[in-house]
Amino acid sequence: MAGSRRYDLVVLGATGFTGQRIAAEVVASGFKGSWAVAGRSRARLENGVSQLAVPSGAPVPAVEVADVSDADSLLKLAQSSRVLISAVGPFRTYGMPVVAACISGGCHYLDVCGEPEFIERVELELGERAREAGVLVVSALGFDSVPGDIGAQEAAGLFAAPARCTSVESFVSLRSDAKAGLGGNFATYESAVQGFANADRLAALRRQVAKARGKPRLDIPGPRPRHSGWPTYDARLKRWTLPFPGSDASVMRRTWVALAAQGRPAAHTSVRFTLQSLFSVFLFVAFGTVFGLLTKFELGRRLLLRFPRLFSYGVFSRAGPTEAQIRGTWFEYLHVAHGYGRGRPESPGQEPDEHRALLVRGPEPGYVACSIFVTQAAYVILEDEDKLAGRAGVLTPGTLLQGTDYVERLRSRGIVVKEVPVPE
Repeated sequence: MAGSRRYDLVVLGATGFTGQRIAAEVVASGFKGSWAVAGRSRARLENGVSQLAVPSGAPVPAVEVADVSDADSLLKLAQSSRVLISAVGPFRTYGMPVVAACISGGCHYLDVCGEPEFIERVELELGERAREAGVLVVSALGFDSVPGDIGAQEAAGLFAAPARCTSVESFVSLRSDAKAGLGGNFATYESAVQGFANADRLAALRRQVAKARGKPRLDIPGPRPRHSGWPTYDARLKRWTLPFPGSDASVMRRTWVALAAQGRPAAHTSVRFTLQSLFSVFLFVAFGTVFGLLTKFELGRRLLLRFPRLFSYGVFSRAGPTEAQIRGTWFEYLHVAHGYGRGRPESPGQEPDEHRALLVRGPEPGYVACSIFVTQAAYVILEDEDKLAGRAGVLTPGTLLQGTDYVERLRSRGIVVKEVPVPE
């Protein structure tokens, strides 16, 4: 593949908010290969390239015109590249033709999608085709769900044999400068609206998968993490926690299932979102309730999409986050892993007796850290293909990147991944 492709890497959707950030990260990370930016408008792409500030001697991206509604243009693009990163969302609307083109064109496909329905539908409908073609198809390589999926695997890896990790509690925290506050782009908000509106389709899809393949049964000793579906105060963290509404839990479970099929031990998973105050919990729940109700009706969805700032308490807008908001925002993802020193309970009902904790911390998650996560995954594919021998098909971040130097690559770009004391 390497010798017959014009580009090592293509960033599709490079004129969008996230795509621009990904292209900028390719430059900032010192990529030396041949690459291109792609999208519908040549003029906008060329303008974007002119703003990239490519250092002297570094490769300047070529410009390729491609449209997700034009299958021929997508196939031509896929046939020209070894790896394609898609930032064209919402993915449930625009993603499937891009994946199909990459499989047909023999191009590895990566994206930053956090939409469970799209991710799981791709696996169901295109997984076999991707395996037969020897193509890697990997979604959720952004904030959804790299720090969750990779972090949980790293936390489990802190247990030295014969000890075994049997459960991982994961806690997501978003932090921001008090003056700037949090900010998000409209496309992210639109994906959330569509996700809530189509929750019944996700449930139906999972029933379809379970009927076709059976529900996986994992041999995991010990108890599951004990967490309520309601907001609760966690004295260990000194923060309120509630179920995290993102794709992380489903992606992490798929990774455990895939690794168990390879003979590796699996673990129970729990993902919680943390908030500092009870007032913040009230606002979050109130927003979520109104948001969820409105997504069930066409008029409600129109209102949500017309007034994103109003219905997100000022977080999301068509203008996207300001530079001050981006600079003043960061995330922390804490994984608290539990297990047994002898690998299994020595008596029925025995509580775990080994505990470890791992912290993943990085800059603004939705666009800055997201761009780091997906570009470094692309570099692993481009530079370490020998370590990925035998891997093909629709994979999770954890199943793609196990056994590679991906975590070290993240550290080189400022992402903190380290063992920390277990909170008590």
